[in-house]
Amino acid sequence: MKRILLTLLIICFAIPAYAANDTETNVYYFDTTVGAAVTGLVSIIAIYWTSNEGSNLDIAADDDWLISDSDGHKIAGKRAETDGDDFGIVFPYPLKVNGVTVTTMEGGVCFIYVQ
Repeated sequence: MKRILLTLLIICFAIPAYAANDTETNVYYFDTTVGAAVTGLVSIIAIYWTSNEGSNLDIAADDDWLISDSDGHKIAGKRAETDGDDFGIVFPYPLKVNGVTVTTMEGGVCFIYVQ
């Protein structure tokens, strides 16, 4: 199932290369929790947390990752069971939330695809 989600994300949404948090484009990119917040109504269509191979941003076993809305409600989160244990979800309908905050990200990078 994880490989199917990953394939869908790669096919439907090309994963761009970024160097720092970027919330100015259709694909929000986060590589740190510092300044990792978007305010206002956000319509999320997919989320992907993955290692950024070749950098210090790889996911290791027991790394935690959590994103929440501006009110502190959990949107998605995971604890990596093994090195490189990523997470992806595609919503059948846009998930409308009041803001997005990357609360915890001990490794990896996060892509949030918005409508």
